[in-house]
Amino acid sequence: MFVMGHVGCTLCIIVIIARMVPGLKGRIDMRFVLVGALLPDIIDKPIGNIIFAASIGYGRIFGHTLLFVLILAAIGFFLHGKNRDNVICLSFATFLHLIEDRMWEIPEVLFYPMYGFDLPSRTVTYEHWYNYFATMAVNSYTPSLSYVFVSEIVGICVIAVLCIVFMGSLRKDRKPRSRV
Repeated sequence: MFVMGHVGCTLCIIVIIARMVPGLKGRIDMRFVLVGALLPDIIDKPIGNIIFAASIGYGRIFGHTLLFVLILAAIGFFLHGKNRDNVICLSFATFLHLIEDRMWEIPEVLFYPMYGFDLPSRTVTYEHWYNYFATMAVNSYTPSLSYVFVSEIVGICVIAVLCIVFMGSLRKDRKPRSRV
């Protein structure tokens, strides 16, 4: 998945859960959900594909592990009040990211360090750091029935629907102006 797929699918799941469990509605901060939806990639892509491209060359390392999600959840459980809810939202959205990336197909990363301390590496290197992101964008948005392309389209559609619903609720909440 790429950016829109992660953001759209995570938002959709969170909105559905918030509607099913009314007590959660006021406790979910969508800013933390958005950051959590992208956090593993924000951490791992620059480290694995840019900083250590020659040695690791892989964008799914520490942020794509259950250990990372459990550390975030533990931090959330030790905090109090609104901060606790925010970090729990962050950790849950990060967990959804792992599901969306189908990390169960790479158990040595998902269950790191249970399979040892060696993370997978790839030897694909790019001439410049921006070539990696350009290649990923082209691969993600080239029309096909691939998992990445379909999830990107679904994510874009979900974001569009949520924006329309949000704008409609803003319009409904706006008081009509009285003409003098």
